[in-house]
Parts: sequence; C-alpha cells; structure tokens
Amino acid sequence: MPIVVTLAAWATLVAGLFAVPADAQPREALGGVVADLRVVTTTLPTGAGWTPSVAAIGSLVPGRGVGAEAGAHAFLGPGRFRRLSFGVTGLVAEGRATGLDAPTISTRIVAAAPQVAVNFGHRQGWSYLSFGAGTASVRSTEGGVADAATAWGLAFHYGAGARWFLRQHLALSLDLRFWALTPRPATTARPSAAASTRVALGAGVSFR
Repeated sequence: MPIVVTLAAWATLVAGLFAVPADAQPREALGGVVADLRVVTTTLPTGAGWTPSVAAIGSLVPGRGVGAEAGAHAFLGPGRFRRLSFGVTGLVAEGRATGLDAPTISTRIVAAAPQVAVNFGHRQGWSYLSFGAGTASVRSTEGGVADAATAWGLAFHYGAGARWFLRQHLALSLDLRFWALTPRPATTARPSAAASTRVALGAGVSFR
C-alpha cells in the first residue's frame, strides 16, 4: 500500500516541522469553526453496474483512486463540555487501470453529505466519531469515451479521525471514512448496481 505509506510519512514530516512543546499549549474548551482539506485514497466500486458494462478482453477495472476531500465543522452550544459539532464533507477521487492491449478504464466517485460528529479532547487537539447521509455518483470511461453515469443516489458515511493544532490556526488532520453506496436501478446503458461500501483514508490540514 505505497500510497498509505506515503501519507503516513507526510503526516510525520508535517508534525515534526510544526510541533511545539506540549506545556506551551493551554487546554481550552472546544469551540468555533474548523475547515479541512485532505489528500485521500479510496477504494472504488468494481461490480456490475458501477463500471463500463462492455469492456474489451483484457481490460482491467480500477479498484482504488486518489483525490481530495474537504469539509467544515461548527461547534454549537455553550459550555466547557460541548461535544457535538455539525458540518459537511465532500469527496472527489479517480482511479485508472490499463490492461494488456486494452483501453484504459477510469472510474470517478463524487460524494457530498452533511454530518454530525461527537468530539473528544480540547481545542488544541481532539479525536471524533462522525456520521451522515447525502448523495454520491460514480462515473466510468473506457478508452476516453464516457460511459453513462450512474444516477446520483443516497449514500451514508461514517468514520473517525483526529486533528492536532500544531499552530494557532493550522492543524494536522487524519480521517478514516466508510462511504456506503445504496443500490442503483438498471438503466438502458447498464445493469443494476448492488450496494457497495468504499473505504477512504485522508491526510491533510485543518484551519480555524
């Protein structure tokens, strides 16, 4: 998993560059608004209905893609022990595969959804569990020719992550998320697609 190793190495490097002594960080209560921007690697659906229905002999279907995810969260309510935050998250990723003497097949996933999170920690660093429901679409091309896109459909997501503020307004951000794509009905261009759960791992920065 070279991409995952690269993300981990990048995260370690950033932490080393921006780290400050722990005793210099007063533990303040959670609050305010935080925005995230991460590089993400995610598995892609490969079953019938999600990828081109007519593929050349020897074609390979991409099982993993790379892209970006972004989002924002706001902590609501008074009190030192607030734990809930509300926000939105979005994902765009694409993967490509080329078989022997076969055209390149690419698959792109786009998803967006509101979410609610339960947070654990303080203003300088915290972990969280979050979940939500929104919409997602998967689109494939074969040899540069666009296959019919699956209709936008309901998607659920759930996962966990953490943010470490290494400077007042800049944090290291990690997130592991599961996107549950609901079944898609058949169209004139492709068969029905069964439910599929994709796993996305992201690493990047947060701002406030």
